[in-house]
Amino acid sequence: MDSLLSISNEVVTSEIIINKSRFLGFATYIENAEQAENFIKNLRAEHKEARHVCFAYRLKNTSKASDDGEPSGTAGKPILQVLEKQNLFNLVVVVVRYFGGIKLGAGGLLRAYTGAVTECLANAKKVEWFPAKIYKIVLKYSDYKPFLNKIKGRNIQILETNFDNEPNLKIVAKCDEIIENAEFLQDTLWSF
Repeated sequence: MDSLLSISNEVVTSEIIINKSRFLGFATYIENAEQAENFIKNLRAEHKEARHVCFAYRLKNTSKASDDGEPSGTAGKPILQVLEKQNLFNLVVVVVRYFGGIKLGAGGLLRAYTGAVTECLANAKKVEWFPAKIYKIVLKYSDYKPFLNKIKGRNIQILETNFDNEPNLKIVAKCDEIIENAEFLQDTLWSF
């Protein structure tokens, strides 16, 4: 798999008000559909009074969008189209609408949802994510500092270090990096 463009794994937000309706945008990085569904579920629980919780998410091999009761094609699909136009993957965007009592019409809704998503993504840091592998490596104390010098400037990051009997490290490395004497733990996507 090649690298893909997404956003950082922080939650970014936006807010626009159109004819007394509040449109709150939320976006974050995800690695799978389950993470997206949990993010949406948590926002629904947090915004129980909202009239609509519309969303789209896009992964490398799948996407999903929902109008959540808005007229068909006025919310979820426009949100997804913004993700596609910006060529972004592995993210979920949710727009929560608090109805202000004035109907906006199909064109107004389309502009509102697109505007909320565009503003939200403008607040996000764009990040290139690479296929990577997570490893565990056990070193002798005498090999610890030379190992740190060896990985300096390479696409390798230390996730955890434990100094029990000997240095135990959990590291993440870009797939093309060769890690000697390391135990493979899992595949992931990582930003270096």
